Amino acid sequence: MHENPDAGTKDRLLASARVVFAERGLKEATVRDICARAGANIAAVNYYFGGKDKLFMAVLADFLKSAQDLFPTHMGLAADAPATERLKAYIRSLLFKLVGTGDPLYEKLGQLFTAEMLDPTEHFDILAEQFIIPQHQVLVDIVRELLLPGADDRTVHLSAAGVVGHCLLFDHARQIIRRMCPEMALETLGVDVVANFVFEFALAGIERMKGLKE
Repeated sequence: MHENPDAGTKDRLLASARVVFAERGLKEATVRDICARAGANIAAVNYYFGGKDKLFMAVLADFLKSAQDLFPTHMGLAADAPATERLKAYIRSLLFKLVGTGDPLYEKLGQLFTAEMLDPTEHFDILAEQFIIPQHQVLVDIVRELLLPGADDRTVHLSAAGVVGHCLLFDHARQIIRRMCPEMALETLGVDVVANFVFEFALAGIERMKGLKE
């Protein structure tokens, strides 16, 4: 079988864009540099992706898919595992996604995604619909189950946000933690130590919220 040349060009552009965006960010990266690295005509970005901004979203989408494939929210647990185990798996999944694989390119792309979350562009809603919302819904369902019986939506969503926020602290404040308290950095403590703490803290909070409803 012969390789589809169109698919090859598109894949080369995506691979090239990962590196160029990681090195320079969205604003400083140029279509010319991406195409030169990919060995493609400068018009190829528009043809295959519809422009630089959409190519950037394709790079982030590819990054998120790879992260989810590496660290799925269930982390290998069966769908009928107890809610407490699924919560711990979800926390471990999220923290592993944040700490990365040790690959500098993974870390740089993660930083670009974090920046996009903090100041989203017009195309970010597509990523949210494809990746963020479905994955967060998994956590919401777990928390709702743990808060039964009679958990109201606001309590469920605030509790889920608390779990995510605790994890994201280690990413969004990564540089300041490394400078001011390096022994508390996620990569220093290790995912399992942090995951166990966040898990126990979250369970205690959920039990407290259940008590307030009784």
